[in-house]
Amino acid sequence: MGAAPENADSAVFDEATRWFWRLKGGAATPEDRRAFEDWCRADPRHAAAYDQAREVWDAVGELDDLRELATSPDFGRRENRQFFAGFLVGAASSRRSVVYAAIAAGLALALLLPAILYTQPAWLLPGVHATRIAETAEIVLPDGSAAELAPKSKIKVAYSGAERRVYLETGEAFFEVNADDARAFFVSSGDAEIRVTGTKFNVRHGPASVTVSVAEGHVEVRRRNKAQAHDDVSGVAGARLSAGEEVAAPASGDGLTDVVETPPSAIASWRAGRLVYRSAPLSEFIADANRYSDVSIVVADDSLLDLPLVASLRTDQIDAMIDGLPDILPLAIDRSRRDRIVLRPVAAQSN
Repeated sequence: MGAAPENADSAVFDEATRWFWRLKGGAATPEDRRAFEDWCRADPRHAAAYDQAREVWDAVGELDDLRELATSPDFGRRENRQFFAGFLVGAASSRRSVVYAAIAAGLALALLLPAILYTQPAWLLPGVHATRIAETAEIVLPDGSAAELAPKSKIKVAYSGAERRVYLETGEAFFEVNADDARAFFVSSGDAEIRVTGTKFNVRHGPASVTVSVAEGHVEVRRRNKAQAHDDVSGVAGARLSAGEEVAAPASGDGLTDVVETPPSAIASWRAGRLVYRSAPLSEFIADANRYSDVSIVVADDSLLDLPLVASLRTDQIDAMIDGLPDILPLAIDRSRRDRIVLRPVAAQSN
């Protein structure tokens, strides 16, 4: 990722961001594109500045909300430009994003100068934080609580005067909730909801389930039956967890699993660089491996996804673990392609 532009080049960078948005917005004419090419050829700094603007976009590219909003036909409406500006500022506020905060702010100003003075207070704009492959991040939430994100994870933060709420959309996160704030703290993931006042717990949104593990304090986990109306409490499954306990909301079906004890060392073990599987479906390991590796791991047959796996490994041993899977499961490894590793049923390997 590029550094913030020097003052001497700020005018070039501003012009580059204007070109970037004109082309990115999808409304550029053939004449616009020819003019852009002429502009790039006119000075080597022009193309470099455009690449820099594109790097900033890529730096926040994990935040799909920005892409969807900014590329919509309604982006020209003033309130949408204002909302987009708020998201950029919020994205740059996390510890992970401090490195490129100045660039993001510069891009926001250049793209949104006519509307940057928005009227909505910043606390009304939900913050969005995301990590990339093999990247973790510690996020300080507005009330002083903390969320530590595992690789390739994404949360949205939406606080109000009545409650503190975080949405875990993908991946895994460990929360340490500030008990001095009287507002209830909720984490929603899938159709599961966790309610706490002050505690430490881990939430994993995996392919097989949403799993909640408590390291300290107590949490309440609720899950609404998919067939029930939103205001019908009769279809809500619930469980209260204490330290050292875990429950899951399976992706297939309704309700919650039985509460089970879990070793403290296994709770959010990813924070210590370890991955632990206790009869977990192979799909959970594949999901983790894909959060740490640039080479995608896929299966040739979905029947492999449910194979049970018992393993404990360091995150730097994932590749070796993949090579060792045929020793413990009925599958074979196909590394014939550079862009992916394919797991195949043993019977299909000879075809």
